[in-house]
Amino acid sequence: MSKTLLTVALSTALLVAACAVEKSVNPLSPSVAGPIAGVDISAPQTVEPSNGQRISADRQPLTLTIRNASTSGVRALFYRFEIAADSGFSNVIFTREGVENSGSGQTSLRLDAALAPERGYYWRARAEDGANVGPYTSGSFVVFSPLSLGAPTLVSPIANTLVSTRRPTATLQNAPRTGEGGQVSYLIEASESPAFSVSWSATFPEMGGLQTTVTPQEDLPADRQIFWRVRAFASDPQTVGPWSETAVFRTPAAAPAPPSGGGGGGGSAPSPNDELDLRSVTVLKGPSDIYNWAVGSRMTRVSQGGGELCTWHDQLGRWPAVIFFDDPNTLVEGNQWVFAKIGGKWYGGAADWYRPGQACKGVDAYSVGRDSFDQEPLHSWVPRPGEVFAVMSTTPARAWPAMRTLDHRTNTVMMTWQ
Repeated sequence: MSKTLLTVALSTALLVAACAVEKSVNPLSPSVAGPIAGVDISAPQTVEPSNGQRISADRQPLTLTIRNASTSGVRALFYRFEIAADSGFSNVIFTREGVENSGSGQTSLRLDAALAPERGYYWRARAEDGANVGPYTSGSFVVFSPLSLGAPTLVSPIANTLVSTRRPTATLQNAPRTGEGGQVSYLIEASESPAFSVSWSATFPEMGGLQTTVTPQEDLPADRQIFWRVRAFASDPQTVGPWSETAVFRTPAAAPAPPSGGGGGGGSAPSPNDELDLRSVTVLKGPSDIYNWAVGSRMTRVSQGGGELCTWHDQLGRWPAVIFFDDPNTLVEGNQWVFAKIGGKWYGGAADWYRPGQACKGVDAYSVGRDSFDQEPLHSWVPRPGEVFAVMSTTPARAWPAMRTLDHRTNTVMMTWQ
């Protein structure tokens, strides 16, 4: 080799070596050679979706969120996200790299499009700085279609059939559905008018199989044409199906009145278990003829104090529940009634609503009258310690006949205010 060629070769080698040294000693250089010794990058942590989470398809496109990784180096971190159809990530269906590290402690990536439902997915993420990479963190999730309900089909009674009882059993074919969801229930409405000024309504759970039945717990109007319809709803208050088509039937004529002197619940005579004769009460809220309601349950225990008024009776949790003012997520079973003797005269009315099986309501001396009654003198009534008052429970009565079910009450019980 000539002296000139040797000189050029040595110069080139020294220049390459110099460049390699520059890349090694300047860790912030964009062209740094990696990995850089002594730099450790931790794994990020999955936050959302959590491992095994079930995600409704209507919540897409999905956002992946991790808790940021840490690094012992000086270079900025970026993240690589992957989604695969298998846990081994041999079938990767989504990749995004170069996602900037958020300064908030977490980094999120919203997907561009929705994932196909009814299948499981695996996802993972790792941090990178352009020279070093950290380990992956991984998780899994499932995308499913949310429950969608169709209209049930009314089976019987239909076609203006004359039924044999004023409490006919209604049969419906269960509502068709797609997707996944929890317990399906139904709301039934019956009316003497096709415009549905409701005479009777109730909610009831779906039975197994193809059909569901429900029987009214009170007599429907006698010798009338009755229109009825049903809709399905789920535990999720947003999942409500359409109304069924309206069907119609006719009820039989009323049975002959029993001979005078016959017994039975209700009637103008007080129940033998009543401690306050309701015929002596001015009713300010609720049916004025509440004394005529059937005594369908007996009070078993009452208590007041500590900010609560409690009324237990033997049909508590058994009376039919009804939707509270068209809110399918709220059911009520009845009302507590309160009676006070003011100025030598008894006044009373339907006070707090209670849910199925609920015995106790938050009541104190200043709320028992003011919060339950707009009418005087109960609105201003503040009971004194030792004052005698009375209570009972009924099926829904405060907005009667709205939310009407059985028109049943308990006996009245006298109490002393604590």
